[in-house]
Amino acid sequence: MKVDKNKILGLLVGCAYGDAMGMPSEMMTRSLLRRTFPNGIHDFLPSSDNDFFGRKFRAGEVTDDTVNTLLVCDTIIEAGGFDVEEYLKMLIRWIDKNPGKSKMQIGPSTSKAIELLKDGKSYHESGKFGTTNGSAMKVTPIGIIEDYNDISKLVRTVEQLCLPTHHTSIAIQGASVIAAIASFALRNEYSEDVLWDLAEKTIREGEQYGTQLPGASLIERLRLLRYDLNKLSDTDIINRLETVYGTGFETIETIPAVFTVIILSGGDPIKAANLAANLSGDSDTIGAISTAICGAFNPIFSEREIDFLENVNQIYFDTYVEKLFQIANYK
Repeated sequence: MKVDKNKILGLLVGCAYGDAMGMPSEMMTRSLLRRTFPNGIHDFLPSSDNDFFGRKFRAGEVTDDTVNTLLVCDTIIEAGGFDVEEYLKMLIRWIDKNPGKSKMQIGPSTSKAIELLKDGKSYHESGKFGTTNGSAMKVTPIGIIEDYNDISKLVRTVEQLCLPTHHTSIAIQGASVIAAIASFALRNEYSEDVLWDLAEKTIREGEQYGTQLPGASLIERLRLLRYDLNKLSDTDIINRLETVYGTGFETIETIPAVFTVIILSGGDPIKAANLAANLSGDSDTIGAISTAICGAFNPIFSEREIDFLENVNQIYFDTYVEKLFQIANYK
């Protein structure tokens, strides 16, 4: 099933858009977020004096969510598909070239894995305890080259992405869900029912991979969320998301948060970015993932918005889109 160029553009712009919109509120508590942005976040803003990482980012500047997503794109373009060794080379090269920025942005699982790799540990061992959302945040490009109709193959590719940094069952399940629904979004119109069904099918496939650790069931968490979404108001579900489900950087929290944003926005990427930016916790990652998927469903970004993100971050989306389109449809 062919992928439309405009949908690939929507996916990549959506990632940067949601990431940049959520950057100022990243890792804030609910009370600090409300104090810092009493009127909410409804546009691209620079870092505030209360920035969790002490950053001085400009309005529209992206974080490691977009950087890593584009590194996955670069890997696919360079290798003609995803290759874990090529990805690791690119990731370590970026970290070495950007020591200050990478130290502030690289998540705990990836940071630990990179330390182990630099100490000589095999990438088959370095990620065996990574449970955070570092793979889910960068996995959407896998949906460009893998078709959700072949879940087994898609999950095997996602497992390779997770191998060096997040090779646990929960991280593989979560990243596989994101890749699968991204793949669906790139090839179809928005359908809430399909997203839920595809998520459960993908989780079942992903359960067999990676280190098996005790923890909550992602399927059961999503089933409960679906029930709540059908019963509660938007305001109540956001409150429940922040106080009960969680909006931190663990995979078990991020995937339900992404689903909440996608469903409440009805697949509209602008609404998704705004919803995510006004969440406490890992707002930029939730925004990057959910807005990427919504952008694939509805690539409605204006030329002005695209130009702005490109100029601030020196990202040239069209170059990526053309190359990824060729690989996805003619490999």
